[in-house]
Amino acid sequence: MFRLPPLITRAAALAATLLAVSCQQNSFYRGPEVKPRAVVKDGVAITLHDQKLTLIRNGKKVKDYDVSTSKFGIGSRSGSNCTPVGIHAVSSKIGEGQPSGMVFKSCRPTGEVVPVNARGRDPIVTRIIQLAGLESRNRNSHSRRIYIHGTPEERKIGRPASYGCIRMRSADVIDLFRNVYRGMPIAIELCTQETYMKAEETAGTRRIKLSDSLIAALPKDSVRSSSRRYHSRRSLASSRSKARSRHTAAKRRVATSRRNSVSKKRRRS
Repeated sequence: MFRLPPLITRAAALAATLLAVSCQQNSFYRGPEVKPRAVVKDGVAITLHDQKLTLIRNGKKVKDYDVSTSKFGIGSRSGSNCTPVGIHAVSSKIGEGQPSGMVFKSCRPTGEVVPVNARGRDPIVTRIIQLAGLESRNRNSHSRRIYIHGTPEERKIGRPASYGCIRMRSADVIDLFRNVYRGMPIAIELCTQETYMKAEETAGTRRIKLSDSLIAALPKDSVRSSSRRYHSRRSLASSRSKARSRHTAAKRRVATSRRNSVSKKRRRS
């Protein structure tokens, strides 16, 4: 039986590995690209095959950014940690004026600022752009808390690494934050940026436009309710702390009173 020399075998294995890496860089999802059924004339397109977010004005690319979507793939099932596809809209913008790296919990700034690529830290930072799904397949995106947000794990940007959200570098999400508004359409598509922009140029492709009534009906309560819960937990902790302080102070007063009473009796005797 003829066998290849070890050196040739290793070279072939190395070539296969490089080819696999090259394919992975070109596309992060298996299977063919899915051409968008409709495109945004003015809005944002997130293309999963190449992990790009593209800001579009009048059907033309204004600028683009590298992003990181879910490492668990695509989907809308609650608890799946997948990134949903389809048409969304910006429902809330959170964090304006906060410093880069500010940590958010329940959509509220905590006061902690985390540096880029901080070891062992993976919070939501800098800015939050909350999304609401507009199709039956992604209607729960708002309740699932699907955001575009900053991440300290910037070394992972450009490949799937999130738990469902769309992650960005802090400098990029600050820049994007300035250019989006409540009601802006956001398309999340299973294709590349190149395929999406070709669809933008194709005559007859449906344009996504949201009516004023639809924008007015976008959910607003998720951030507020989470903020109330956050404040409630803080208020409860504060109340307990104050109660403990009052109880400790009362015990000290009683102990002091007893010591004074004993001292008086000794002086009398």
